[in-house]
Amino acid sequence: MKHSAHRGVVALLLLSMISGLSAQGARPADADLKEVANYKLTMATVEKVKVATRAMIAEIKKDPKYQQLMKLEAEIEALEKKDDRTEAEDQKLAALNEQKEKLESSADGPLSLGQANSLSEMEANIRKSPPIAKALESAGMSPREYATFMMAMIQASMVAGFKKAGMMKELPKDVNPENVKFIEEHEAELKAMQEEFEKLAKGGN
Repeated sequence: MKHSAHRGVVALLLLSMISGLSAQGARPADADLKEVANYKLTMATVEKVKVATRAMIAEIKKDPKYQQLMKLEAEIEALEKKDDRTEAEDQKLAALNEQKEKLESSADGPLSLGQANSLSEMEANIRKSPPIAKALESAGMSPREYATFMMAMIQASMVAGFKKAGMMKELPKDVNPENVKFIEEHEAELKAMQEEFEKLAKGGN
């Protein structure tokens, strides 16, 4: 599956806090699970995240590596739209995709916050990333709360999705039912937020 560069940025901003956990198949410690379960999602915090994310996108788009990534993405999209590509163009497309994947996965790339196995490690990674840390400070949100918010939101979103699909009848014991209800009740607002971030990452206003 191919992901465009702008979607990569949105993925970073919304999912990077757990990327290391997913990649390594690790399970958060019980203390982290308890902290996430005790965290309550609110629209007030969502508004803070909106402010921070807008600032993050603006900062990340200044990164030379991000600009390079966007240039690669534009070239890739132009070639993919061609119905009558030559063999040379197919080779160029493959090379461009390889360059893009290497840049996206690089340890110091614009879309990377590194690996994390706990909320504390996530918090430390955020503090090491000037664009993220600066954006959170401007929104009045601590790195720890941002990491916890992301974990709680993604956890509740996954459960809400399973419920909606009829794949889950009872909630897992380590999931806050109020957070799942929050996701269900604010589905439209959260979808609009995601769409706004994607538009901003593409260069829209």
